[in-house]
Amino acid sequence: MTDAPALSARIEAAFTRIAATRMAGVPVMNPALSVAMRGLHRHGGHWVGVLVTPWFMNLLLFPIAEEGPRRVGAKTALALPSGNYEGIWGHEDELGGYWSCSLFSPMFDFADQETAVATADAALMEIMAVPEPDAGDDGMATIWAGSPAAPPPAKIEPPPPLSRRALFRLGEGAGP
Repeated sequence: MTDAPALSARIEAAFTRIAATRMAGVPVMNPALSVAMRGLHRHGGHWVGVLVTPWFMNLLLFPIAEEGPRRVGAKTALALPSGNYEGIWGHEDELGGYWSCSLFSPMFDFADQETAVATADAALMEIMAVPEPDAGDDGMATIWAGSPAAPPPAKIEPPPPLSRRALFRLGEGAGP
């Protein structure tokens, strides 16, 4: 059984090799950045974390148990606490298959590793947080989420109809 620190180290080593080989000299590389796997933890049937590289920042989900063969590039909806995200299946020989969701690419908006890592940590925290209900929510978010709708508000009775005399009084004082 793999633990988070061991898997994080394997992911960092694999993508550090990719940076030095396949990505060497590619213009999308931000030379101020390096590879860092952030916040890897178990969630459901996956290891979930954010990978920072000089060319992208992605949410990664590694299956804990074998999910069977998949075609690289296949897409699925990833159900996470904050909502659903589109995941794309990837594969690296030394890591096996994994789901990836792009957060930033390219990485030129990040001046340094510290900022990129802080952003990765904040993104993971938001992705893994269950959203709080909006105080101004009119119930549509609940309905769209598939939860039962709240009961309708109490019926408001219309005012009684005006008599002819009251209607004519409303018109008094009105201009010609």
